[in-house]
Amino acid sequence: MKMEPSHTLEVIPDPVSLIESMRSVGYSVEAAVADIVDNSLSAGARTVQIQYDASDNPYVAILDDGHGMAADELTNAMRHGSSNPTDQRGAHDLGRFGLGLKTASLSQSRQLTVVSKKEGAVSARCWDLDVVRDHGKWVVVVPDSDQLEELPMYRQLAAQNSGTLVVWKDLDRLTANAKDPQQEITTRMEPLFEHLALVFHRFTQKEGEHPAISISVNGLQLPPRDPFLGSNPYRQALEGQVITHARGRVEVSPFILPPISHLSMDEVELAGGREGLRGTQGFYIYRGRRLVIWGTWFRLVPKQEFYKLTRVRVDIPNSFDELWSLDIKKSAAYPPDVIRDRLKQLIPHFAEKSKKAIQYPGRKARTVAAVPLWNRFEPKHGTFTYQVNVDHPLIGQLSERLGPSDQRHLQMILEYLGSSIPFESIYADMCADQRRDSNAASIDELVEMAQCLLEVTGLDLATVLGIDPLSRFPANHDAIKERLNRV
Repeated sequence: MKMEPSHTLEVIPDPVSLIESMRSVGYSVEAAVADIVDNSLSAGARTVQIQYDASDNPYVAILDDGHGMAADELTNAMRHGSSNPTDQRGAHDLGRFGLGLKTASLSQSRQLTVVSKKEGAVSARCWDLDVVRDHGKWVVVVPDSDQLEELPMYRQLAAQNSGTLVVWKDLDRLTANAKDPQQEITTRMEPLFEHLALVFHRFTQKEGEHPAISISVNGLQLPPRDPFLGSNPYRQALEGQVITHARGRVEVSPFILPPISHLSMDEVELAGGREGLRGTQGFYIYRGRRLVIWGTWFRLVPKQEFYKLTRVRVDIPNSFDELWSLDIKKSAAYPPDVIRDRLKQLIPHFAEKSKKAIQYPGRKARTVAAVPLWNRFEPKHGTFTYQVNVDHPLIGQLSERLGPSDQRHLQMILEYLGSSIPFESIYADMCADQRRDSNAASIDELVEMAQCLLEVTGLDLATVLGIDPLSRFPANHDAIKERLNRV
């Protein structure tokens, strides 16, 4: 019930207390820089350059070639709460609260200078927390031309047709209580490169009608990243879903990654798998193609081994911000119940595909059934064991050449092999995404194995390639055929 006021008093917040309190929102330096890049992309930038210097006069500078701001627009942009989060915005606007530029910047520094060029005119404003403290008012500084000339990358901005330069100085939060401030800044900035590469990976690569955006850190272009490994032929794209809501459409696109044994080191890096496949399973939430939160099931299910290959891309429009409880830093979101319930219903379907990919890695659909070297048995409900497949062609051929006594000995050896599998050690390695030795089977060894199977079984090459362990190396099948001069 709305209270009808009979008398009102204006309560103006103390600028010094409030602005110092807002510095403790909880930005990491990489999240703070990403928030500034959001503004650049919303301004139509095609190039974003980030520079930082950890020398005696450290700074962080972000320059873009967006459409820039006129003097009155810049003044408003420097205002805390410059836009209402409930207002409708353009579909490609990555902002929300009208706080990101100020809160992100001042969370790391005591001096924020913004210089913008539009239609040939250059304007500048500066938040200096020492000036706010001295005046006790919400006042911004208007730098003069000499002060602008001293700013890093200013001359580059002046040479552009339009754009905006954001400069942080007096980096007190990056050097707090550090014995070696320069080393501390370098250490704190270390995650920046990979964080930006992942968060903006759909911007730095051409996507449909959207051109690629150039983003660099100290002159180095962000590397390509693709959490869903679209270029890997063993990646499975499952049927997507569109969840319709009064606020807009939520697009859900599930993918099953190949197991670690079918990934090169470059692909592991491309997937952003620094935390391992198990740690990065789950939903990847994109707001306007910008990655907001990733590697979580929102507590709908626990992270577990059989889900570790599942990654689900969820695209939400910015009209969902309030429903998804998006925070100021754009680093946390939680789905509303109507979306959450639908996602929970879809998880078992994703997980079953992931489970099969782990149990049967790299098995492409083929007309000839694969012959395994190991068989899985369930002696009773809730238990399992593995035994060597005695019907495997190599085992069968060897057994036929032995006498009855030696066949019994062979059977005993095979049973011992099955009962002595080090399950615990294997499970620990798989959970840690430990890679098998890539030299475990060279092409020469695979060709020799194929030749042996051809000789002892009399089968054709297509059937032989479906026999374990050759069936585990489909990427080498063409090379094996070429070496054996068979197609």
